[in-house]
Amino acid sequence: AGRHQTSKLLDSPARSPFHLHRGGGPLPPNRGCLTRLSLSRSHLSALCLDGVEVRGRIPCRHPKVTMAETAVLIVIGTMSFLFYYRARLRDTIKANRARWALRTIIQRIEAAGEGPDDEEEMQVSGLFIHPVKSLRAVPLSATAFDKHGLRADRRLMLVRPNARPTYGEFVDGEATHRFFTQRQCSSLATIEASEPVDIGGKVLIKLSSTLLTDEHVFVDVSPSVIESLPVRYNAGLWGDVVEVADVGDAAADFVSKVAMQTDIRLVCLLQDSTRRISDKYCPDAARGPFGDLPMAGLTDGFPILVTSQASLDELNKRLRSKGKDALPMSRFRPNIVIQGNSTPFDEDNWKAIKVGTGEDSVVLHIVKGCPRCKQSCTDQLTGDRSEEPLETLSEFRALGTDIDVYFGQNAVMNGDRRLRSVIKLGDPVTVLSRGDPVWDLEQVQAE
Repeated sequence: AGRHQTSKLLDSPARSPFHLHRGGGPLPPNRGCLTRLSLSRSHLSALCLDGVEVRGRIPCRHPKVTMAETAVLIVIGTMSFLFYYRARLRDTIKANRARWALRTIIQRIEAAGEGPDDEEEMQVSGLFIHPVKSLRAVPLSATAFDKHGLRADRRLMLVRPNARPTYGEFVDGEATHRFFTQRQCSSLATIEASEPVDIGGKVLIKLSSTLLTDEHVFVDVSPSVIESLPVRYNAGLWGDVVEVADVGDAAADFVSKVAMQTDIRLVCLLQDSTRRISDKYCPDAARGPFGDLPMAGLTDGFPILVTSQASLDELNKRLRSKGKDALPMSRFRPNIVIQGNSTPFDEDNWKAIKVGTGEDSVVLHIVKGCPRCKQSCTDQLTGDRSEEPLETLSEFRALGTDIDVYFGQNAVMNGDRRLRSVIKLGDPVTVLSRGDPVWDLEQVQAE
């Protein structure tokens, strides 16, 4: 604990650096006192317990730490740090190695001026965002990224309150509300949420519906407004619990009229949300510079959904052979549609793709197939529901658990997080690497 030492002659109280007192008066000089005194903290404590009061300044001399002792402390501290963060350190090393390998592939392709294995010329034929989860898609000619995926994609969603638990109040971190989608109410497909537009310093989304032709409502989603909203919920979104802000009664009333429900609320993701994707499916190169997992907004599980026009053409060919109508791509609610590849469902085997050229290009990692639910059977204009495409997809796309059917591929951005990248309609798409398809490791429980 360190020793407090002094070496002074105690010939008289006046010459002593401190005085010993008992019972309110000083002890007589040289009475029971050593000529040289060395006291530790424990000795001083013992004197105090014995009724002896120590007054005055006690000179201190801290022990010197040698260079060898300092080196030992540094080594111990470093080893402790590495042991505690060994998993993160391992992920960081793997992520940077994977990104380096990917950069090498890109440099080789750019130097050759063509895709690997003479890939067919592919390009972006569709770009879509869904400002409010499970409402209509908004087509775009160009878009950029932020830390949660495509900018303004699925930053708001509808929720309903959970039943109060039998044990009383909700505990911290427990979901007080649950997400609400077309799976529960197909008429949500009639509601259009516009792309956010800056009007007079406010960032506004307009909500309208073909079922309420004479009504609409504006929602202010300016970052400062969202952060100041007082009503917050913990919303359950599949297996995650996300903190969200209620955007007010006007939007909730409008949606409630369309859905014919009285307890629906419209909520917005907070800007500092750190909802992460599952580490079970994350490629090494998609991790951040320090091994952190990519983030997602209010999507089902991954920030970006990629589909192929060739795959839709194959599905529609099978539908027409049954005498049924072809379906539009909107049934599958993608973010990026790619055309130019002649092989249907070739995207199952993509592992990394590059979209665009030069500084604006972005690398996306294909994570796993997207299982489809009855929402794909909902007409995205009228809200009418039928048995297709699930019935036909089940004939040739029942993969993984042999129960789920798949169309489209979930994707995440490369770990370098080039958020300033802009992708546009017509941008070239290059397949950088291929591998075995990945399906859900367990059956998805649809809601």
